[in-house]
Amino acid sequence: MKKSISLFFVFFCCINVSLSQRKETFRAYEDTIIKLHKEIILEQNSILKYQKNESLLFLVEEVLEQKNSINYSFDSLHTISILISPDKKIRIFTWYLIDDAGNHDHFGYIQAYNDQRKRYMLYALSDKWQQIENPHGRTLDYLSWYGAVYYKIIETVVNNKKHYTLLGWNGGTVFSQRKVIDVLSFNNRGNPIFGAYIFRGYGRGKPSRIIFEYAKKSSFTLNYERHGYEERSIKRTRRNYRRQIDTVYGYMIIFNHLIPMDESLINIPQYYVGESSMNDAFLEKDGRWYFKGNVQGRNPDKPRPKYEYQSRQLYKRQH
Repeated sequence: MKKSISLFFVFFCCINVSLSQRKETFRAYEDTIIKLHKEIILEQNSILKYQKNESLLFLVEEVLEQKNSINYSFDSLHTISILISPDKKIRIFTWYLIDDAGNHDHFGYIQAYNDQRKRYMLYALSDKWQQIENPHGRTLDYLSWYGAVYYKIIETVVNNKKHYTLLGWNGGTVFSQRKVIDVLSFNNRGNPIFGAYIFRGYGRGKPSRIIFEYAKKSSFTLNYERHGYEERSIKRTRRNYRRQIDTVYGYMIIFNHLIPMDESLINIPQYYVGESSMNDAFLEKDGRWYFKGNVQGRNPDKPRPKYEYQSRQLYKRQH
């Protein structure tokens, strides 16, 4: 009995030592990545900057291919965006560089759990945003990615298939920038697919992603938050009809109206600016996103259920 306890103690100590050593290895990788990315940010020579970024890509890929890297948080790495899906099956790393012409190149990796192989797979994203024709209406693979630095991931289910809606910023060119609502899913082989036809009521046709282009020096808000919006309805009683306004609270993708600086510039996106007093939104239903115009964007102060109605009567009409 004593011998069994001793063997278990030795085994337990060996595991702890192994985990500690592995953690130190990942921390060393993280420190090197932090140092190298800071050098890239401060580098003025474009050629050297992109050469150092190649080293960064190699380093990030090397550490993410290590066994159990998914369990290391990289919580000290603040200059690269890191998102984890609510179900913990997806982790996305994204960052960007600016070339001499003022154009932005975006870089990233996806760690995704593959149900068939029972392990996490690594995918290097290849930014092709400047070459993609009709990016609003196409689905793309990870080798033809509409690049962005992502800052929000939202998990939904459409017809029993998981989709991850991504909010991101694309630095664009010297004239304009973009914010993007994209959708990540996986095909039958487990490979990443960007874009999905789950948007309703916005523009013409069925877009696969939503792209907002606006002036370089302007601001534009695109967030996933809990807000209230108004809906008019008619309630029928035994003796009359009652019109009322329902204030509905719920989570939504909310964003500013984009308007031109001048009416003569209506067809030139680089002269569009965000109007902070006017908002639109996408509301989620059964995994799809439905457009809702003219949302006031009122944040309730106290936590409430996912959807809550507050009504006020307008008038009654007698039979």
